[in-house]
Amino acid sequence: MLAHARKAAELIKKQRHGSIEIISHMDADGVCAAAIISKALDRLEIKHNVKFVRMLYREVVDELDPADLTIFTDLGSSQLQNLQTKYHNHNVIISDHHEPQQMQGWPKLVHLNAHHYGLDGAQEISGAGTTYLIARELDRANLDLSALAIVGAIGDIQDAWGKLLGYNQEIAKDGISSGVLAQGMDLLLYGRHSRPIFKALEIFTDPLIPGVSNSGPGCISLLKDLDIPLKSDGGWRRPVDLTDSEKQKLATELIARAYTSVPDELVQYVPGLIIGEAYTLLKEQERSMLRDADGFGTCINSTARHEQPLIGFEVAKGDRGTYYQAMLNLLRYHRRNIAQGMEFIEQKGLHHGPKKYLQYFDGTGAIKETFIGTIAGLTLGHERCDPYRPLAGVVREGGVAKISARCSKLLFLKGVDMARAIREAARSVGGEGGGHAVACGAQVAEDKVPEFLGKFEDLLINQFE
Repeated sequence: MLAHARKAAELIKKQRHGSIEIISHMDADGVCAAAIISKALDRLEIKHNVKFVRMLYREVVDELDPADLTIFTDLGSSQLQNLQTKYHNHNVIISDHHEPQQMQGWPKLVHLNAHHYGLDGAQEISGAGTTYLIARELDRANLDLSALAIVGAIGDIQDAWGKLLGYNQEIAKDGISSGVLAQGMDLLLYGRHSRPIFKALEIFTDPLIPGVSNSGPGCISLLKDLDIPLKSDGGWRRPVDLTDSEKQKLATELIARAYTSVPDELVQYVPGLIIGEAYTLLKEQERSMLRDADGFGTCINSTARHEQPLIGFEVAKGDRGTYYQAMLNLLRYHRRNIAQGMEFIEQKGLHHGPKKYLQYFDGTGAIKETFIGTIAGLTLGHERCDPYRPLAGVVREGGVAKISARCSKLLFLKGVDMARAIREAARSVGGEGGGHAVACGAQVAEDKVPEFLGKFEDLLINQFE
């Protein structure tokens, strides 16, 4: 793998005076990947352009123009057939971790993909991770960019086991040794550095904690029962402010409560979802949302969901001025959209596939296409949803339907691979699909939606037979 990373770095240096374009996936991992390679090129004073896309569907590739060198980050491996026709005679680097299509006869392609080296691209390295390896080969001074690679990995849920696995661990070591990253065991609550402890508990829904998840009063009552003060020195205490004994006491209670609602076959995975490895970005301000790798990834992802990935890109590259303020404004808008989306779910409820296993909702006219995945993920923690079954959201426009599917970490740990199922289901009705085991998407003709959902449901059920 390092040999291919080195080959990619050499090609970049060879083409440094030509036109270079970076095309990346529009999510946290993709934005971090683009920021890593862009910052590495900046340091070498190599000019380049950056573009973000949601997926390399055929019509998207038709609109792209090859540069002297095109670098695809966090996408491309699963769309080789779509890319080859246009890019066959051009220099291309693909730095990705998604399952690759089989492809031969492309001599100008340098293809760096985790699966080619026996790594599980869903767990052991992300697109930001493979791209970091190229940046590191460009210059060892880029070791500090390892922190962004970890943000990308966690943004892609590669810490689902309560810790990072495979090559992610080696990248984390680079971050720790270069002084940009700290690792430690902690409660795996969103907002460890920025939210009051009771607020962090309230939004914790994977796994669902009876009497705590989605219940502010329940969270406060729990903390009082455990004799954990909500405030100190007049301010709200955050998860990172708790003592080790308080964290252990709280973790024990959360695990015990989760056990009462989780299906028996998933109980063994619960502790690793409540307490595990947490990563802190040491160069960020103490109470910043960017201080925690999980929070950083969520902030970056929110800019992409609202079709403003360049804002997240500049923040990932280090801007803490204009673009950072724009990101904070976008986060406020993001929260309003979440409230509206969840109100839609509350009013309309969920539908079920023919065999009552797949849950889905149709957000056409109410939820933006780029936001449907976010609402699907949050709906898994809603009282109307069964968190231990997959969920899909649909948006129809202009004769085309876009589908985003999500499942809980517990289903992933049990063995669900939604990406494989959605890819096959979409292909069976003439569409395209792909993504990750816990978060994926597809595009199909609008009139094929019922057939697609039935096929998708069958394939998911078959994974357990």
